[in-house]
Amino acid sequence: MTSDRLELFSRELGEIAAQDLIILHGLLGTSDNWQTLGKRFSETKRVHMLDQRNHGRSPHHAEHSYEAMAEDLLHYLNERSIQRTSIIGHSMGGKTALMFAHRHPDRVHKIVVADMAARAYVPKHGPIFDALLSAPIDTTASRSRVENHLMERLNDGGVVAFLMKNLRREKSGGFTWRPNIAALESATGAVVGEVPLAMNTLPTLAIYGGKSDYVNTDDLNQFQSACIQFQSYAIEDAGHWLHASHPDEFFEAVEDFLSA
Repeated sequence: MTSDRLELFSRELGEIAAQDLIILHGLLGTSDNWQTLGKRFSETKRVHMLDQRNHGRSPHHAEHSYEAMAEDLLHYLNERSIQRTSIIGHSMGGKTALMFAHRHPDRVHKIVVADMAARAYVPKHGPIFDALLSAPIDTTASRSRVENHLMERLNDGGVVAFLMKNLRREKSGGFTWRPNIAALESATGAVVGEVPLAMNTLPTLAIYGGKSDYVNTDDLNQFQSACIQFQSYAIEDAGHWLHASHPDEFFEAVEDFLSA
């Protein structure tokens, strides 16, 4: 069962008359993660950087599925009278984009799937959710204490810095996590699950990190078989966070695809 469509928070850049571009972040990300690239894309497009449900400043809901997130996006487009849009989706956002394109192909101009495939993945976010749920956010007045807790549990400075962007100080004391951690933990199986990839004519770009294990040859072959207008691009020295580690190469490859 698909939940009610939610009113998503968005950051919008660019001229109203320009081509529309939706940007969808990954699990535990926010629209904030795309500010720099969003500004660059907005030179030729009207850019909408969305917080997906249970993330950032968008509403929380018990249901967290790709069907629900696709319908959230449809509602967003309808509310703004956007008939067709291009979409960039990273990781979880890539699967949301694929689900939306499967359900509503007439609303999509072009689609960019960043370091993600349509297949199911083995869940591996358990340690992250354990660290987030056990962090002393209610009792401490110090961000550094929360950060140290995450470092002790995860021992990965890059991941911890990314997670700390989700920490919000409460006026009444202590902190809260912006994402709906409990709902996201419960939905881990759905988040890593398979999404449909049927034969289609939508121009599709799979851009992926050469050092990432999220996209392999079989995944590219699946895209190639299903997407009649398919292109792929590898950023050889990048991992999963290719847009953050190699923003210039990411921008140039994606902009060339979208502008063609």
